[in-house]
Amino acid sequence: MPDYIPSALPKFTDWVGLQTRKRPDYAAALGLTPQDVQDRAAADAAVLLANTEAADALRTSAAKVAARDEAIRVYNTQARLDIARAKTAPGYTEAIGKDCQWLTTTDAIDPTTLRPTLEIRDSAEGLVLKWSKDGQDGVQVYRRAAGAQDWGRPLAFDSRSPYIDTEINLVGRYEYYVQLMKDDRPVGQPSDIVAAMHGGR
Repeated sequence: MPDYIPSALPKFTDWVGLQTRKRPDYAAALGLTPQDVQDRAAADAAVLLANTEAADALRTSAAKVAARDEAIRVYNTQARLDIARAKTAPGYTEAIGKDCQWLTTTDAIDPTTLRPTLEIRDSAEGLVLKWSKDGQDGVQVYRRAAGAQDWGRPLAFDSRSPYIDTEINLVGRYEYYVQLMKDDRPVGQPSDIVAAMHGGR
């Protein structure tokens, strides 16, 4: 049975605002005292403030995640250049490379066969996308509304699983996939497309 209190946050905040506006009009008919009206208006304001503060925190979190990923990308690019130059130095030895962990110790992998896994679960922060890195730099994350044909630009680059989609005001079914990246280039095959529901945070 549908609930008259909306669960989607944008509609919920509109509903709370409506209560604040309408309650004084019907106070007498509903037996509400002026103090009742005042107390419930304060409760309305408190829940709206909590919603605003949470939305601000999610936006800040998303910006910090994006800044982290960009910092890691820039750092890794420069580190690879520095190490490549160091390996040409006259005094460089394999022992130095091993001691500094500059050498690949895994078996050779055919990059064309790589395909990341992708799992999605809901959380209080947003949809949590858990993916496999498979020895690459990270993944490009793609998202589209279910039924849409175009994936558009990547949603984000992420170098550490999981990625959390903290975008607010999305409601309904969305589809995601991730693409492995190495040195800013796609590697292997994209993951399976995984669908998940956004609830309008």
